[in-house]
Amino acid sequence: MASTLIFDEYELTMSQSFWRAGRTGEVAFELVLRSLPRHYGYAVSAGLADAVAFVAQFALAGPDLDALRAAGRFDPAFLDYCASIRFTGDVDAIAEGTPVGAGTPLLRVTAPRIEASLVEGALLAIVSHQTAVATRARRIVDAAAGRPVADFSLRRLPGVGSARATARAAWIGGVSATATTSAGIDLAIATTGTMAHHYVLAHGPAGEQQAFTEFLREFPQRAVLLVDTYDPSVGVAHAIAASRATGVALQGVRLDSGDLDAESRRARGLLDRAGMTQTQIVATNDLTEDRVAALVAAGAPIDAFGVGTALATSAAVPALSAVYKLVAQRTAAGWEPVMKHSAGKASAPGRHQVFRQDAGSDVLALEGEDLAGRALLEPVVRAGQVLAGQPSLDAVRDHCAAAVAQLPDEVRRPRATRALSVRPSPQLVALTRALRRAARSA
Repeated sequence: MASTLIFDEYELTMSQSFWRAGRTGEVAFELVLRSLPRHYGYAVSAGLADAVAFVAQFALAGPDLDALRAAGRFDPAFLDYCASIRFTGDVDAIAEGTPVGAGTPLLRVTAPRIEASLVEGALLAIVSHQTAVATRARRIVDAAAGRPVADFSLRRLPGVGSARATARAAWIGGVSATATTSAGIDLAIATTGTMAHHYVLAHGPAGEQQAFTEFLREFPQRAVLLVDTYDPSVGVAHAIAASRATGVALQGVRLDSGDLDAESRRARGLLDRAGMTQTQIVATNDLTEDRVAALVAAGAPIDAFGVGTALATSAAVPALSAVYKLVAQRTAAGWEPVMKHSAGKASAPGRHQVFRQDAGSDVLALEGEDLAGRALLEPVVRAGQVLAGQPSLDAVRDHCAAAVAQLPDEVRRPRATRALSVRPSPQLVALTRALRRAARSA
């Protein structure tokens, strides 16, 4: 990040007002999924490791504060105060890779008010983006029914700055590899890649077989050839001939256009007649979870998929409805619960815990309640320090696959007939009603 001012300006203006009024005591904010997209039965929590890394390193750099001073919109004394700000609070969160329902707090920040306020924008950006990608990835991987799905999202991202986060979240969701080289190296995850059409075009219309031959000699360990630059069936024949000429076993052919069902069947027939029954067929071409599911249901002989646009973006679900809301503030008498009352946007008051009572049912309770089930919110940061023992990325990925597999079919299926249930505890219901009555009489 080129700047340390990773927050909306109103977070800074409010903070100056809080500072001047002395309202800098401890508060609690929770990052919540307000709702799930249509036909989604769950979302996959992701982004926690990057979120806690952000808060643990949070500080405002001198040059950035100098720029704010030059702008003249803030009290110089307040900016001097900002120079000393570090995150000294706590974070409790639901483990990455966990399927969650609407109304679930994915994490809670407990910290001095200004610290908790200034990290809002970054936490929402990190967690909502990675949760959206991990959820889409998991749904696509499930649609592929055991066939590997590779992440080809880089060229469809809104900017290169999100490349690592997207690859990371897609890995949590279960993709087999990423085509984003830097992410593969940084995250120590598998990378993949074949070739582009311009590699074949560089050899001219009559040079497709020559292109394949040169590529197989150059990369015999990555012998997957893109066969649809011209005619896919002719391309498969050229791939077979190139494999025989070089003695390099043809690992796969990739189809990136046309009727993937029909073309894959023709390719499978040509490969099998050539004795290349182990050669795989890889399909790409703006695949979505619905298209993948349809190809699988039709019995198309496709062994693996590469998905880009539908991982990076979604026309139907461009963003998740994640919000970061104040739920409590400490007073001389202890924690005071607060709630937003706005129609359609009301928030649950108080600091919370989530109890998973079975694979498809959670209870949102007040912190301190002791209910049946497994408590999902766990400590990850204390006094600004990330706690030891955080899981590896591969462990998160494995947890995601196992947890989603346990969901009821009606929650897990692509067009879910019900969502993972999140119901409030009786104590939370009573508190909410009491605060509503108090607001009406104020």
